[in-house]
Amino acid sequence: MADIITIANEKGGVGKTTTAVNLAAGLSLYLADQSTKSNRVLLVDMDPQGHALLATAYGEHDAPADQSLSALLVESPPPSIQRLLRISIHHPNLYVIPSNRAAMVDAARVLPTLMANESRLSQVLRSIKNDFAFIIIDTPPTTGDLLVNALVAANHIIIPVEPSYLGVSGLRELQNTIEQVKIHFNPEIHILGYLPTICEEQRIEVREILEQLEKRYPHQLLGPIHKASDLAYAHSSHMDIFTYKPPRQRLPGQLASSSRATKEYGDLVEAVFKRTSSK
Repeated sequence: MADIITIANEKGGVGKTTTAVNLAAGLSLYLADQSTKSNRVLLVDMDPQGHALLATAYGEHDAPADQSLSALLVESPPPSIQRLLRISIHHPNLYVIPSNRAAMVDAARVLPTLMANESRLSQVLRSIKNDFAFIIIDTPPTTGDLLVNALVAANHIIIPVEPSYLGVSGLRELQNTIEQVKIHFNPEIHILGYLPTICEEQRIEVREILEQLEKRYPHQLLGPIHKASDLAYAHSSHMDIFTYKPPRQRLPGQLASSSRATKEYGDLVEAVFKRTSSK
């Protein structure tokens, strides 16, 4: 059964989409060399902007409203999710559900008026849980039913944290949301880790905040992701970092290349494997 990991932070610009894309791609590469029951990964983009899909399935990312993610969320009964799945353009075992920006904006508006509005994503994913090793969910940078659906559907959460005083102080609202979801909908959900992102080593403030995070969340702080032009260039090229900066000759299970970003996101992939039930 799939481990479902939601990447969440109610603050924008903290690397949620970059993390969702590169974690999904890294898991796909890692699993491609493993003899497991299922080596497939699914990326679900709950952000109406659909930026995660642009990096993984450019050209396949968009679909008519009735054949997109929004239909799964608002139609009763929803269409067959199996019929909507598409293979990403870079990894044969990475799948996506196409989106439709206007329809997702409408879905965010309509969801509060529907029955069981908080658990609609969870319901549609239930039928394919056994078909994937991991399902990664990217989320919008706002509180609302799209984020709540992503949390209710998950059993793990990764929280990207910008190492700034504003970024750390903003975690309280998200933690309150997670606690409410745990109480009312999903008691199994837990925080897999806090992921420092967009780290700039030259700033003294960053080192101080990383030390604070280590004290506040012992055993939950993941290895930092440093600010890197490779990550920006990869995304603008509609690629994950492992596709954009591959090693000259990839060995089985190898993710890192000469690019520091591949090493850091490769470490995240390994940490996720260690902290989840999927091996």
